[in-house]
This record gives sequence, structure tokens and C-alpha cells, in this order.
Amino acid sequence: MKLRRDILLFSAVAISAAAGGWWFLSNRPGAAVDAFHREHRAQQDASAPRLPPADAFRATVCAAGPCVVVEAGGLTFIFGAGQGAAEGIEQLGLMHANIDAVLLPDLALKTVEGLPALAGAGARAGRRQPLKIYGPAGMLSVVDGANLIMSATPQARLAAGLEGEDQGAGGRLVFDSGVVSVRGFGGVERGMGRVYRIDFEGRSLILSGCLALPADIIAAAREVKEPGAVVLAGSERLLGSLSSCIDLPTVAQALSQAKVSASVLLPADPPGTHPLAAAAWREMLSASEPSAPRIGLPGTMIDMSGEKAIVRELRKK
Repeated sequence: MKLRRDILLFSAVAISAAAGGWWFLSNRPGAAVDAFHREHRAQQDASAPRLPPADAFRATVCAAGPCVVVEAGGLTFIFGAGQGAAEGIEQLGLMHANIDAVLLPDLALKTVEGLPALAGAGARAGRRQPLKIYGPAGMLSVVDGANLIMSATPQARLAAGLEGEDQGAGGRLVFDSGVVSVRGFGGVERGMGRVYRIDFEGRSLILSGCLALPADIIAAAREVKEPGAVVLAGSERLLGSLSSCIDLPTVAQALSQAKVSASVLLPADPPGTHPLAAAAWREMLSASEPSAPRIGLPGTMIDMSGEKAIVRELRKK
């Protein structure tokens, strides 16, 4: 009994000492400030951009305007530079100093107006080298114009990327890291759009802009097994008039011929511009063949990291 009382007494003393130590540490001078700094650092770490994993292959819609962030093999590409692209990428936690390139599908104002903001966001993230831009014919004048706008901010600069050779039916080799390659199809004449295909470890992703030709979408999928796709499309049914943007039925037919495994549609007139637009787009997509693309709102992701492409939603930070 005496031994048991000694054990209980020792336990009580130990608990009291631990509680007293915790109280002392919590109430010592400067403890509240230290706790604030720890919490602040934890919040910063949680919101800090993360470089893409080396085995990731995914594309995330980053704004209502043309903007898709593609992460492949540790590299990062931005497809399109519409209004709000930089803000959307930052909100999703995908902006960092090592963006590898911007891929412009066409040179329409709504596709390129976000270039200065993208360069500025990269500079704020710590980038010190010019951001490389790839695009269809006439792209150099767009890069020069954007740099002129940013002349007061020397850290934010753009530069035209040096492309590889045109390989005929295999497209033009735009970028090649040895592990990840980017090919361009079409866009050799001014005013025409370009389709891109990104290849990584036997998987392929097709990126098609508003001014793309159906033949270039199909060509990009040639000799590729079940590619994923992110495409822009317009709708004469919704707009009530002819549009320069490729029409939804034409896109659906091209995707069918390309035999894509999963696809995301970026409406040329974003669903947010009209309360009934989203429902109208879904209705039209449900009638398209084969399986309907998912409407791409900011945060929509097509993930090709696994054996099968999956479309899901990425929460904003």
C-alpha cells in the first residue's frame, strides 16, 4: 500500500510540474509574440507555391479567360494569357519563379492581354530571367508590345522562345527537355491559331485555342493513344451570330476523331457572364458525342498522372 501511495504521489507531482512548466512557458514575456510568429510562418508555408512533382502530369484551368497551367515532369507551362490569368494562378498557388514557358494558341487580344500581368507576377515570385513565350506567326510583335508596356518594371520581361524544326506531320518541335516535349500544329500564317501537344512518359495532352482548325486538333492526336484535351469553343446557338471561335459541334467532332480519353471545354463566352449560360452549355455538351467534355471553370483539372485521365476540381487556396 505504501508503495502504491508513493507512486500516486510521484505522479501527482510530475503532473503538477508539467502543468506549471506549460503555464510558465505560455505566460512568460514574449510568449504571445512567439506564438503569433509561429502561426504566421505556418500560414505562409501553407500558402507558398509548390513546385510540381516530377511525376505529375496535369492541366488546371486558372481563369475565365484563356488560361491553363500545365505541370508535366517537374516543368510548368501556361497555355493562354487572358485577363485575370496571373491573379488566378496566384490564387490557386501555382505561380512560382520557375515557369518554363507561356504557350499562346493565337494572338487575339483576349488571349494575350494578360501577358504583362504574368510577367509581373513572375517577378514578384522571384523570377529574374525573361519569361519565354511561344506562339503562332506574328508573336514577336506581341512580345515587343508587352515589354513596352512593362518598360517601367525592368524585372518583368518577356522573350520569344527559340523553337525547333518543323517535322511535317509530326508538328513543329516547340520545346524539348529530354523528358517533356511540346509540339505545335498549325499557326504558320498570321491570324491562324496553333494547337499544342505536350508529351510525357507515353501520355499526351492536346491544348486547342479558340482559332484552332479541326484538322490541326486531329493532326495533334495522330499516332497518340487516348490523349487528354483542353479545348476552347464558341457557340453560334448561344451567341446568335457567327463567331471567329471554333464552334462546339465542330470541336466535338474533332475530339471524336482524335479519340480523346477525357476532355475539358473552355467556353469562349464564359458561363459566368450570364446566369443561364452554364446550364445552356451543359445542355449542349450532353448532346455531343462521344462522352461530353467537362466545362472548365477556374480550378477544374484534368489529371493524367495515372493510367487513366481524370477530371476533377482543385480548391483555391
